[in-house]
Amino acid sequence: MSQVNKMEQTVARWYENTPHLPANGRQWLANNIWWLALVGVVLGTLAILGIMMTSLLVSSIFVAVGGAYGAVLGGFTLVATLIILAFAIVSVILTGLAISPLKTKLKKGWTLLFVVMLINVLGAVLDFIFTFNLSGLLLTVIMAGLGGYLLFEIRSFFVVAKPVKKA
Repeated sequence: MSQVNKMEQTVARWYENTPHLPANGRQWLANNIWWLALVGVVLGTLAILGIMMTSLLVSSIFVAVGGAYGAVLGGFTLVATLIILAFAIVSVILTGLAISPLKTKLKKGWTLLFVVMLINVLGAVLDFIFTFNLSGLLLTVIMAGLGGYLLFEIRSFFVVAKPVKKA
């Protein structure tokens, strides 16, 4: 967790000199981020199902059309897709876990969204390594930059939970 905090401090320095959203815009985003995360979980789950179906179809087409060469290419594509799928599943699960703390404005929820952003960038880098998908990498970096900006705009609204004192 200390690595995440160090990364958070580093990224916070990147955004400290950027123009800020109006106060009411930051307040609205902080109040509604939980249901935006819920929409993300639903859409992410649908995307995972779509990726699973498409990858099975594409790899079987590679084998049917390309024979042995198609099997190698299909297998390589399938491995890359499984890695991407694993990152997507972890992202959806962590986003789902963030919903309740985001609703109560706990820092834990904000931190989970920050970790999801880091996981998405790591997944895009691995996707690039396996498939040389430069456009996917660039799109993810741009979206992470925009998402990070919005995330750091609302960081001050989320507080660390105070420990409960035992009676």
